[in-house]
Amino acid sequence: MEIFMKRYFKFLSMLLLFLCIPLTVHAETAKPEINAQGCALIDASSGTILYGKNEDCTFEPASTTKVMTALVVLDKCKLTDEVTIQENFTSVDGTAIGLLKGDVVTVHDLLLGLLMESGNDCANELAYHVSGSIDSFAQLMNEKAKELGATATSFRNPSGLPDPEHLTTPHDLALFLREAIKNQDFLDIAQTPYATITMINNPERTIIINNKNYMINKNSKYYYQYALCGKNGYTTKANHTYVSSAEKDGHILIASFLNAMDKNQNFFDMQSVFNYGFDNYSFVKLYDKGQEVAQYDVTKNLTVPLLINKTLEYPVLKGDESTLSFDIKVNDEDLSKKSFNKDENILTGTIYVNDKKLETVDLASGVSRTYESPLSAEAFSNNPKIPIYIAVSIAGIAIIVGLGIFIKKKLSINGKH
Repeated sequence: MEIFMKRYFKFLSMLLLFLCIPLTVHAETAKPEINAQGCALIDASSGTILYGKNEDCTFEPASTTKVMTALVVLDKCKLTDEVTIQENFTSVDGTAIGLLKGDVVTVHDLLLGLLMESGNDCANELAYHVSGSIDSFAQLMNEKAKELGATATSFRNPSGLPDPEHLTTPHDLALFLREAIKNQDFLDIAQTPYATITMINNPERTIIINNKNYMINKNSKYYYQYALCGKNGYTTKANHTYVSSAEKDGHILIASFLNAMDKNQNFFDMQSVFNYGFDNYSFVKLYDKGQEVAQYDVTKNLTVPLLINKTLEYPVLKGDESTLSFDIKVNDEDLSKKSFNKDENILTGTIYVNDKKLETVDLASGVSRTYESPLSAEAFSNNPKIPIYIAVSIAGIAIIVGLGIFIKKKLSINGKH
């Protein structure tokens, strides 16, 4: 009995010790409650949606439209281009920075007014500078939206003023800012806390502007230490809108809000959404920029290494990292008669994560290659069989010429008889 009791207490002690050992299991935190009717939180590297609320439903975007306006302008213009303000832009609906007819400013100045103060006068002037009319500029905006993968966006003006056909989705809007932050000029402008615009033709006339994205303002109660840049907006029909980006430990997230009732609450909600993403997801590196991801047979005798042109990460819920699988499929193309340089993009590859298509990327060659046509002078001179071909050709020509002379003489002799 005594032996039994000792074994029993020993077993009980071991059981209690085991139960007291903490288990490292990560529990996903509750999804954030927000006041916006539409929301999308995406990972900037892969574009993967981490959290959504009516993310594919259409809403009016108000002045978050200006992210796309800036994208088109940066595609089409130089920041140093000078613009003379026209009379019809000095009085616009909504927000304006106070431009006057005859003011001469740069495209950079107008982008400051567009993204910092949300100036509709700046939006209209930029549209006319790029394409000559609001309608033609809106067409460029829609083309750019489709290029970036938007599925339900329709722009009608560069400012975001109400229009029943001026619509986007939270997911589409997040994609636009994802593209915009790749442009350093956009980042520099959107991160500027305050600025002074000086008229080129009248240096004594200036306009002071301040950034209305309070999450980047260290003196604001809405300041968020990881905030990167963003754009907010409002109309009575769209209600409050906001699209923002944040970076923590080298990882960038983008979130968009559409149709929110409380502007100030948006800033707090945005922080909650970003914290949800950063706290619950690991960002697994799939490939490093310049990494060899495959080899490709250009000819039977030439295989070239293929290098990916970007660093790519993929978000995974913490604790699920081991379940991630990924691969890349090279899209075939005949390169046998093409020349290319090292690091030149020559093919594309489709990346699959957990057997689902993620995106298509450019692949560069790891070596240079010069294609030599069989008839080119260089190929001709480098061919070791060329001397044999020449000798045979000369012999053939000599035989033909000799035979011709023989026949001619033969005919001449026969003619005399």
